[in-house]
Amino acid sequence: MIQDLTDRDTDAGVRIRTAAVLLFARQGYAATSIRDLGKAVNMTNAGIYHHVTSKEALLADLMRVAQRGLIDATERMLAPYRRPADRLSLLIGSLTAVHARSPMTTRVMDGELRSLTPGSAARDEIIGLRDAYEAHWKDALADGVAEGAFRVADERLTRLALMSMCTGTSEWYRPDGRSSLEQVCAEFVAIGLAAVRAPAVASLATADLSLLPDYPWEPLDDRDDDPRPDEARR
Repeated sequence: MIQDLTDRDTDAGVRIRTAAVLLFARQGYAATSIRDLGKAVNMTNAGIYHHVTSKEALLADLMRVAQRGLIDATERMLAPYRRPADRLSLLIGSLTAVHARSPMTTRVMDGELRSLTPGSAARDEIIGLRDAYEAHWKDALADGVAEGAFRVADERLTRLALMSMCTGTSEWYRPDGRSSLEQVCAEFVAIGLAAVRAPAVASLATADLSLLPDYPWEPLDDRDDDPRPDEARR
């Protein structure tokens, strides 16, 4: 993670992307200008445009790379498994961990689709990537219901509820909090399997966090500045 966005010894493209994620996550894409990005990295507007063609193209690229990284990691983890409970466990654990480890990148990935121009090729591509990822959740739940391993009244609502639980870690998880990331993932898996009324199994697949994507532009976690006492933190 970059500590100094103005350090010219660090790749300019990475610095610009770090600044973009930081600003898009904190104040929103619409409220961030090219001038804001230039100020953050100590570059002129022309200097920014030397590395990116437009602010929207920069957003689309960040979302594209982040989404593809999540899909690739997910598919590598799921490949050896067929049992729905294993697949759901891996999906819950990996989505939770990605959002906890890269909170600002995932906030942008999850929240700024609305900022891409409707009907544009970039927006259609990001929607396609999002749908390809969510298909793994749909398939795991549908297979579990079809096999009698899961009892779910509404598969869509269940999927949305479980995914929202996982993505919420980008808002509250802290590396120095009371629970380790592994503990949070394990607890969320238990909650998820209980939600689909899955029977207890002797052993369950566990997400390999080393396979998860690393985003080189993820900003330093500013939640370390949280002034609340430790017992008030998650």
